[in-house]
This record gives sequence, C-alpha cells and structure tokens, in this order.
Amino acid sequence: MLKSINTSNGLYKYKPRIVYEGIKKIDKAKACDNLLLFKSIADRNNVPFGLIFGTFLGAMREHDFIEYDEDIDLFVLNEHKELFLSLLFELRDNGFEVIRYDRRGDLCSIMRNGEYIDILFFKEITNGVMLSQSYFVPRRYLTEVQEYKFQNDVFMGPKDGKEFLLFWYGENWKTPIQRDNYDMAFYKRKLAKIKWIVYDMLPNSLFSLIINYRRRKKIIQYNQRVDRLNNLIGRNVLYRINAI
Repeated sequence: MLKSINTSNGLYKYKPRIVYEGIKKIDKAKACDNLLLFKSIADRNNVPFGLIFGTFLGAMREHDFIEYDEDIDLFVLNEHKELFLSLLFELRDNGFEVIRYDRRGDLCSIMRNGEYIDILFFKEITNGVMLSQSYFVPRRYLTEVQEYKFQNDVFMGPKDGKEFLLFWYGENWKTPIQRDNYDMAFYKRKLAKIKWIVYDMLPNSLFSLIINYRRRKKIIQYNQRVDRLNNLIGRNVLYRINAI
C-alpha cells in the first residue's frame, strides 16, 4: 500500500519497506557511495545535517563504518525538516527511495542499492534536551558541531565528540561490541516482520500509549547517562530531565 508525504514540491508517494535490527550487515562500499551522493545533494540545497550514533561512533573509532552496523545514522534539526523533505523528489531522481516515514514525523529512511540511511529530525522538548523517536540527546551535541574527516570527505558531528560518545555509550565506547544478531533463526525474522507490521497498523490512540510508555523508560535511561557522564568527568556538564 502506497503512503504519502506532504512536501513543498508536492505529494511524495512511496511504498514502505520493512527494515528491522539484525536484517543485514552494512555493505560499506555501497553505503559510502550513498552517503557521499546524499551529501552532495544536501550541500547543493543548503540542508545541514550531521553524523550521529553508530555512524559517528564508526567515524571516530574505526574511521570507517562499523563492520556489524546495518545502516547510516544522520541527524537534521527540526527547523530544517521541511527543507529536507523538499529534496525527496531530487533524491528519487538520484536513485534514493523513501522506505519509512514514522507517523511522528521525526524519522525518514531512504534506500538506494539495498542500503538505507536513517535521517532523524530532532526538536527541543525541554530546556537543553532534544528528542527524535525515543532518543533524548543534549542540545549542545546537535547544535555545537564541527567538521570531521570521514570517507574522504568532511561531515559535521558533535563538537565534543568524545564526550558525546562517553555520554551515549559509556567508558567502553572504544571497544567494539556487536549489538545485532545477523544469523537470526527463520522464525525470529518472521516475528520481527510481524512486529513491524503490527506496529505500523496500530490505531493512533494505542500507538500513543506505547510511545508514552517508551518515553518514560527513555527518560530514566537519559538521566542515568547524565549521572554517569557527570561522575566520570567529575563535574555537572549535563542536567537531568525532571519532567516533560
């Protein structure tokens, strides 16, 4: 079933595709080609974006994509979201297709040659904290950025890059840890697909209940990360979320 996204250039229609954690390992050559092509289009249209999460971790630690990662993670500030969406037709002309657009409007996944990029749109939800999906990130890591050399080009990322990785992954961020299992049993793959389909079909009322439950858990996790970083550094560089 086709879905659609309203853009300043018209209604963009796309066919959703199921993707889930553990679906495949990243093809580094194709991912690199996609990232560089995406960057050329975004730069030409003055759409700011940056590396985040596993892609930024790989850039800092391996100076490459992580061997066991499965996609590219990028962030775009919510104030530039509409500008990004206006590029969807140009991205399509260059081989990219939208395969997922979360109903909350804060995640867009685009695929080309079997490899996909997750673009997370972050907006400020409380003083000093930004949110996309269920990811709470201190505003400073997304607005105070600098250039990093990666894949023979230059990309933006958190200015305090090592501090961000310490905040997000902890002291062992320099140690590779395989998170996803790419040798899942057949029935587990089927369950993952069914879970995705059910999630996508939930009525908005039930969807909101689940999201609010997850958000409460993520706030607890965020505060634990803040406490951990402050303890490691020995001073309060970040502050907890008290209420939203």
